[in-house]
Amino acid sequence: MRKFLILGLLSFLVAISLYAQESSHFDNRAVVLLDRMSEVIGELNSCSFKLNASSDKVLPEVGLVKEFFKHQIQFVGPDKMHIQTNAPTNNHFYWYNGDIMMYYSLTYNHYGFIETPDNIIETIDMVNAEYGVDFPAADFFYPTFTDDLIDHSDTIHYLGLVNVDGVDCHHIIAVGPEQHLQLWLRNDTFTLPHRFVILEKSENYTLQYEGIFSEWMINPYLPESIFDFVVPESAKRLTIVPKSKAN
Repeated sequence: MRKFLILGLLSFLVAISLYAQESSHFDNRAVVLLDRMSEVIGELNSCSFKLNASSDKVLPEVGLVKEFFKHQIQFVGPDKMHIQTNAPTNNHFYWYNGDIMMYYSLTYNHYGFIETPDNIIETIDMVNAEYGVDFPAADFFYPTFTDDLIDHSDTIHYLGLVNVDGVDCHHIIAVGPEQHLQLWLRNDTFTLPHRFVILEKSENYTLQYEGIFSEWMINPYLPESIFDFVVPESAKRLTIVPKSKAN
């Protein structure tokens, strides 16, 4: 038995060595941490967090302009989601209860509904593809996060421990042909994301998107009632049209 264990261990070490040689441009320390983050997020029953974000957009008259957003987000797996967003020109909300996605603009006092799949990930995919809605930090909640990052990157580096906003974090950088990502994961039991910066190359500019997470709550009790929307009497109904039928 001992002989077989030794031979098995040697085979395993050889396999790891060959994998490291073939994948030397993907730092194993970074990959392990990214997998750890995804596993923890994937096993959550519920969560709540805040995300302060900034995003570049291009205006024809002046070029790059930076906009700032504040998001409050709650999830209950697999089919409950609530997002409140304070944006420069439109403070708005999304509710998802497993059947429909409900939208309400506090700024303009109008609302609309979208029929959706019965889980959060498929709903995010569908609403993004058909209606052009980007959900804040949604990529972090995909179980394939690490594999997707590897597929879109030429190299992934682990730069060690750094202090960010008073929080000890693992600093990871992923560099690809169209995107450059810096990610700071909390150096604690849960290894949750603390901050990220994404640089995306466009035709004439490099656009930056930055997010800072705070007030993470792990598996909190979130009443089902917060995922349903009660329409204000004065609100106007919108017909939300898919991009394929907009023209």
